[in-house]
Amino acid sequence: MNGVYLVGNLLKKLETSSSVGMFARDTGGCLVARLAVSRSNDESREIGIAELAESALFYFSAPFLAKKTADIFSKTMTVKKELITKKMQELKNIAPDVKKKIKLAKFGQITAVFGVILPAVFAIAPLRNMITLSKTGKENFVNVVELDKTKHEQNKKKAQEQTKDFVKKLTLAAFGILGTSLGILALSENKKFYKKLKPFIDRTIKHFDFTKSGDLELKHYGALIYPVSIASYFYASRDKYEVQENARRFSVTVPLMFFGEKLIQNPIHKTADKIWETNIFNNGNIKSYDEIMKMPEIIRKQALKSKNFAYGATFFINTMAIASGIALLNRYETKKRYYNEHKNDKSDYNIIKDKPIWNDIKI
Repeated sequence: MNGVYLVGNLLKKLETSSSVGMFARDTGGCLVARLAVSRSNDESREIGIAELAESALFYFSAPFLAKKTADIFSKTMTVKKELITKKMQELKNIAPDVKKKIKLAKFGQITAVFGVILPAVFAIAPLRNMITLSKTGKENFVNVVELDKTKHEQNKKKAQEQTKDFVKKLTLAAFGILGTSLGILALSENKKFYKKLKPFIDRTIKHFDFTKSGDLELKHYGALIYPVSIASYFYASRDKYEVQENARRFSVTVPLMFFGEKLIQNPIHKTADKIWETNIFNNGNIKSYDEIMKMPEIIRKQALKSKNFAYGATFFINTMAIASGIALLNRYETKKRYYNEHKNDKSDYNIIKDKPIWNDIKI
């Protein structure tokens, strides 16, 4: 098969909104880019743990849990599972009492799914730190990135105690959310209580209702997941340097996650059309790989070249280039500040403070 078609088939998988496509695109781009400029083996391990765990939870946990909880709440509320997996606007000519049961089943499903996912997402950064602590005894961020090479072997014993205590708290939080959900369902049997709670239940279903496949719109899903993830990183920050790195990272990556691709993809696709004299960008709409593959053979290859360049460039800039750029900026700023604040430190390691900051960066 021609190389243009091979590249097209590869990028086509990244273009899809499926869980596998999103996982490969976001994790592959961010993970590779950040690992390329990591400062130590410990930081590389932490990046790998965080990126893989986050993506697995973001893209696979919700569809899996949504399907499982649909089974549970269809039995709990005695309604058919097929009715729970349909959008409310699709449910016409349904008796009021049955509609109420469907709404309560959907509400129970939503709160149960997020009751599991949100504590799990919050756990990623703290548990990542505890793994590092148990393996190396490094408790501060400057130790992890090897700006300070002081060893604290006695800290390894803290990890087990911290992990047990933290997991216990998160488990209680998850059970608290699930218990509240079940309590609301039970109390909703009372007509007066249900009438007061109905507006809240309706809004919850409107924004967080799952599709038949268990998917959820990114803007709605992210409205809950990303704030929890960000809070986790700041909660788990081990010193002021890590707080600042997290602040720089999220101030750029979060807006780009929701708006970045749309901002850069249009001009890139327009440029590709000019170079290859194609029409993959037309009146604000960008042709997908599926649409291009259905074109007449005489123009398909040229359109595919244009699309490969445009989508590849968009993916590289918005994912890999941004991820590595922020990582390099953090590396530079943290090292500069650390050396400035420790310029009078006479420890053996800090004697190298006059070494150019960029010298140890290897890509």
